This record gives sequence, structure tokens and C-alpha cells, in this order.
Amino acid sequence: MLAPMRGKPIARGRNAQLERVLNILRDLSRLDGVELYELAERYGATVRTIRRDLGALEAAGLPLAREPSPDGKRMRWRLEPGRDQRGDLAALLDASHYLALRVAMNDAGALARETGLYGALEDLAGKIERAVGPRGRGQLAAIERCFISWDKHAYRSAGKEHLWPLVKAIEERRICRVRYHAASGGGEARSYEVLPLRLFVHDRAAYLLCQFQGHREVGTLNLHRLEHLEVTGRVGKVPAGFDPAKWAEPAFSIYPGDGPTTYVLRFDQTVAPFIRERVWHPSQELRELRGGEVELRFTCGESYEVTSWVANWREGVEVLAPKKLRRELAALGRELVARYSGGG
Repeated sequence: MLAPMRGKPIARGRNAQLERVLNILRDLSRLDGVELYELAERYGATVRTIRRDLGALEAAGLPLAREPSPDGKRMRWRLEPGRDQRGDLAALLDASHYLALRVAMNDAGALARETGLYGALEDLAGKIERAVGPRGRGQLAAIERCFISWDKHAYRSAGKEHLWPLVKAIEERRICRVRYHAASGGGEARSYEVLPLRLFVHDRAAYLLCQFQGHREVGTLNLHRLEHLEVTGRVGKVPAGFDPAKWAEPAFSIYPGDGPTTYVLRFDQTVAPFIRERVWHPSQELRELRGGEVELRFTCGESYEVTSWVANWREGVEVLAPKKLRRELAALGRELVARYSGGG
């Protein structure tokens, strides 16, 4: 979710395009489909680029259907049911699911069996294997060896004794007791009761999105700092109006923030193209300036996450507001000069 540091765009070549198309294939398999703007934001591309990707998939013979979204404002794309989907691209899609299942089964080991997940995974993997055969699996296996799965590594290091019970708890809406060691907690672990809602990866670390019992707020826990987990027999109620897709929209939503703060940032012409490429926050306003610069304005909770993101753009950004952040960055600059000047 955090943007790359200045320099050449990350993964802009053929491998990035292929990876994006493979991910779009998976998204198209969702029953409710997916919108162009949703795909563009998810993969950091323009709507025009996504249209071109979808056109290429149709030209290659993948059956796609378009239908209005529930509000009737936009079109949703999905794999068209009832059409022959045994072509190479559809086989790659199924093989990708198969490989993901195999990774999950191999990583889970005995814990997957204990939670009852292994049997379901094994049954589904068997069905996919019979459907696509060894040739389809081999094709995608050759492609996926070209990529590094950061999500996979994040989940592997999170601890299977917590990960798989949480998957089961989310499915059954079970309240959990956890003991958690926060990075800013002064070294002391604290106990909470939470209702697990979703698992996700951010900045190469695995997180749990959950509701803390006794509070309305939905928060996050870093799975790498989870010291103990107990799944209770009590069933919790998902917060009214909770929408995981909307929660994931902002670029700054992982760490809790203080009161609402309005940020006004001016990006120079070298950074501006990256800022234009996506929506960083639902409240944002983007204003074009002379010389190719842009001004970004948004309001969200004040947190380290926003400060870190701003500092990540280095000299390509100037903070116009709030003044507190200007002072923080000025102090950081003086500290860096003192630390590194005269060091040869």
C-alpha cells in the first residue's frame, strides 16, 4: 500500500504486465464480477490500461460478460457462465488456484488437518487436478516461477499455530482471546477479545483485521506480534455496515490514527505521474499545477503511516499542511544532516 521511493517505477516491464493479467483472471472468476476502476486502483494502472488488458483477454478467446453494477452506475466484468472455458487461459486460471491450494496444504501440515481445513482443500485440489490435467498445471508453474510471492512469505513467517485457527474463526465468526505484543506497548503483552474479520498482507507483513469486543472500532493486529490465540465457542456479530472492500480503499488504514487531519502536499513533476495513477484516499482532491506538478489534499487520522508515506517521496514532495508535519520533517532533516555530514 505504501508507494515506492523515487526512481524508476517498480516492475513496469513484461513480467509486471503478465502478473497483472494473471491477477485480473483470478478477479474475473468472482461471482459478482469486478469493475474497471476497481482493477485500476488495485494494480496501480490506468483505466485505459485495464481496458486494454481485458480486450486482449477477449481477443485470446476468454469469454467475458459485462453487466451493470447494483447501483447501475458502472459495468462489472466477469467470466461468462455457460460458455466453453477449456481454453489455455481458463486452464491457467484453474491451475493457479490449484497451485495456491497446494502451497496452503504443504505449509499448513498437521495444523490444517486439526482444524478440518485439509480435507476440504484436498478435495478441491483433486477436482481441479482432474479438470485441467498435468499440462495446464505445468504451464502456470513455469510462469509463476518467474515471480516472488511476498504474500506467501509473510504468511509463512506469521506462525501456523495462529494463522489456520484464525481462518476457521473468520469462517465461523468465532470470538477469540489473544495476547498481543504491540510495538509501542513498552514490551508488555496485553490480552484482548476480538472478532476476526479478514487476513491481509501489508508491507510484507501479515495482519488480522478485527473488531475489539466492547468497542465499535475495527482495528488491526500484526500476526507476527501475536503471542497467544484461543478460539472460543462464542459467535460474534460482524459490525453493521462493515465492507472489507471499502475498508481497503485508502492507502492509510493499517495503523490507528489520532483525530482527523487535513494534509496538503505538493508533488514535483518527477513524482506527479505516480500520484495521478491511483486514489490514495477516498477524500482526496487532486489539483494540477504549472510545470507538471500536482497538489494532493485529503483528510484522515493523523498517524505514523501517513508521515512515513510522505517522507518516502523525499525531495519530490513539499508539505503545505499541517504545520506539525512540516516541523517533524524539518527536525528529521536536521538530525540526518548532523548524523551523516562529514562521514566521508
